[in-house]
Amino acid sequence: MILSPAWLARACKLNPIFQSKLRFVIRPGWPTSVSSPEFAEMVASFQKEAGLDPVDGVLGPVTLAKVNGDVLSPPAAGGELIVDGSPLQVPFPVVTWKDPAGLSFYLPETKTFWATRRNVPAKVNLFVLHWDGCTSSRQCYQVLVERHLSVHLMLDADGTVFQALDLATAKAYHASVVNERSVGVEICNPVTPSRNRYCSPPRAVIADKGVNGSHDAAHLDFYDVQKERVVQLANALAEIFGIPKVLPRAPRWKSHLPGEPDPAGSVIRRTLEDVQGFAGVCGHFHVSDQKDDPGNTLWDGLSVAGWG
Repeated sequence: MILSPAWLARACKLNPIFQSKLRFVIRPGWPTSVSSPEFAEMVASFQKEAGLDPVDGVLGPVTLAKVNGDVLSPPAAGGELIVDGSPLQVPFPVVTWKDPAGLSFYLPETKTFWATRRNVPAKVNLFVLHWDGCTSSRQCYQVLVERHLSVHLMLDADGTVFQALDLATAKAYHASVVNERSVGVEICNPVTPSRNRYCSPPRAVIADKGVNGSHDAAHLDFYDVQKERVVQLANALAEIFGIPKVLPRAPRWKSHLPGEPDPAGSVIRRTLEDVQGFAGVCGHFHVSDQKDDPGNTLWDGLSVAGWG
């Protein structure tokens, strides 16, 4: 057996979804059921022999291209985000769900749907940042599909943005009470320092301040290109939707007393008391006291870029 029991179960669940999206045809000599363990093991064996990144996990776009003798072209430096069905130019690489190598939460052929239509598309006023705990955006996508969750954007380690849902019309399931009015991005980061062995180049290890009352903890940082891309995404969404260029900061008039977690003017390190009253850019931990993503290292770049 090449796959662990957990990955075997995941592959059996996800391969039919990739077959539906990519419309690949079962070839002579292949197991006839794409949901079978035999098919999953065959794909894993091919990936191992071809030297493919195992986090492609199942018969996804990268593996299928290799099977067909093709090479997926890298995204252009300038791309397009899809907003209310229309493409808008942005100065960074984007792979949308309509592209051959895209990742999609629109999966009608499988009779499942990981998102719904927004009630009021024009009311988007919040950008929520997550870290995905994964080694690639493709692995993140697989985990979200498996958990019946979704997100609009996934930011890979190399700075490529995967758009999996329309930013204006789709309500993704990523941040509970603010889903209706928010756009979410999962930023590739395995987080746990021991997983740095899967990162090339290695990521910096940050001894970060805890959030939501947790102890200080070491974790992997984002790459510089990811930090730059977060700023570009935030600026693009501010222009598209009129999202206020605001971060959730402690009031500047508040004195910082011993035991208080947030110095005056700093980005708050706990769940917001009135999250429904906040518009701008925030972290997942600002929405839920059960979360700690995306840590504290993205706020400086946004601050320098004029997010107050």
